[in-house]
Amino acid sequence: MPPSSPLRNGGERAAPEEGGRGKAARRLGGLLLLLRLAALCLAAAAAVLAATDGAALRAAAPFRFLLAANAIVAVYSAFEAGAAAWEVATGATLLPEAMQLWFDFGHDQGFGYMALAAAAAAAREAATCGGGGGRGTLSSAACLQGDIAVGLAFTGFAFVAAAALASGFRLACFLATGSRSPPSPASSPY
Repeated sequence: MPPSSPLRNGGERAAPEEGGRGKAARRLGGLLLLLRLAALCLAAAAAVLAATDGAALRAAAPFRFLLAANAIVAVYSAFEAGAAAWEVATGATLLPEAMQLWFDFGHDQGFGYMALAAAAAAAREAATCGGGGGRGTLSSAACLQGDIAVGLAFTGFAFVAAAALASGFRLACFLATGSRSPPSPASSPY
């Protein structure tokens, strides 16, 4: 055993292990779990607000798109939060590792862009709320609720985009090193 190994209780040297890589994988998995939980909460809240705002706003196609897109993103985020929790708890992915990494990255990208497109379309519609944009004047409460739904949708997109960055990093690490976690600085040859 190398003399640089840490001492265990009793003074014997511990065996070198992949502890750095395992810690990095758990930290990155925990970060992904938090990002996915935040995306779930925000997308679900945006979908609920889009579903319960005034009938005139729900009649507008952009708000129906906002409702559908955020409902889909909420369901996807719930599945991914469960998968991330499983990975943090067991250290293993639900699918084979390469398939799980590509699945996560590809779906994060697709659902993120869908959420962004829906939020942008609804934001344009919300900008004309109550101002005679063809729908007449709506109550200020309905307009405020529509604005809040759009804000929650944009924030939910930000968390999905951050999760896409993290899943892309994991995929890049896998393609470069064969592991979904980055190598620890102690195992670096440089």
